[in-house]
Amino acid sequence: MKRHAKKIPLAVAILVLMTLFAGCSKHTDDTSTQPAGTINAVQFYKDFDLAPPEIKTLVNKIMMSNGDGAFSDALKYLGQLDANPALNAAQKKSVADLTEQIKQKLAAKAAAR
Repeated sequence: MKRHAKKIPLAVAILVLMTLFAGCSKHTDDTSTQPAGTINAVQFYKDFDLAPPEIKTLVNKIMMSNGDGAFSDALKYLGQLDANPALNAAQKKSVADLTEQIKQKLAAKAAAR
């Protein structure tokens, strides 16, 4: 059990690093300039940087689900996160933006079938 417990934080750290390096070219704060289907994970993580551990756990589940292509799970976790009354305005906006982006990815995946 301890072996698997160490792999999860390592996988999350690798995913975060990959996301950070993928976003290193030309940084803009305007997400409307991103290509369709691109998730602004860096901004999403920034908005939840100081969040309590239970919220960070949901954030990590969202990003892991997205990375695995499990968009339905990501939407489920986004719904749980959005229902949290402790979110501030920036976090709520970030959740709404990411929810839209995931819905677009889910629609594109369904259309490709």
